[in-house]
Amino acid sequence: MQRHRAGEERRPLPPRSDRFYKLGDDWYFQVRGGACFGPYPCREEARRAVEQFFKREKDGSGRKIALIHPLINRRA
Repeated sequence: MQRHRAGEERRPLPPRSDRFYKLGDDWYFQVRGGACFGPYPCREEARRAVEQFFKREKDGSGRKIALIHPLINRRA
């Protein structure tokens, strides 16, 4: 179910796509601007990584997060 974001209360909801997607056996997530991050072995790990991504963005610390690798294959 989609919800309104701040400032959207009286406007029709814009179309939104799922942040997570799977290619082969790997999971990825995408943020605004089109940046993609992954791969992750399961959706749950991708979900945890996106939470860390937004936490870092919100606190403004600029710290690097080890779990986030833009399209770098971590599988051996």
